[in-house]
Amino acid sequence: MNVGDVFLVELDRNDGITPKDGAATRHKYFVVLGFDDDGNAYGGVIINSHINQRMDQVVKDYHMPVKCSKYPFLRYDSFVDCLTLKTASLSKLAAGNYKGRIDDDDIELIIGALKDSPREKAARLQRFGIK
Repeated sequence: MNVGDVFLVELDRNDGITPKDGAATRHKYFVVLGFDDDGNAYGGVIINSHINQRMDQVVKDYHMPVKCSKYPFLRYDSFVDCLTLKTASLSKLAAGNYKGRIDDDDIELIIGALKDSPREKAARLQRFGIK
């Protein structure tokens, strides 16, 4: 697994995802941004096909657009949620499906947005090597 890799994984409330319609999990794309000292991947998750318009404006502002023409594993033009870092165990990623890779320029944009995020603390970013 490398920085920029994208996996389709099943995530749940423990992962910061709200499943829909009473389901226990939800399939989401996870973009690997790096690894912590415990061996967990952290990432700019989640790639959403739409931005929930009921969300606060600050949440909407931290969704970076990505085009399916650039990333053919996407079925639709989508958005990377750059408001908060998420983590996933390597076993969870290994159980998922590798879908492709986000290029280095877009990884830099995702990390830049996370650095500016009002929901991320400097200490937490440092824990993940994002300064």
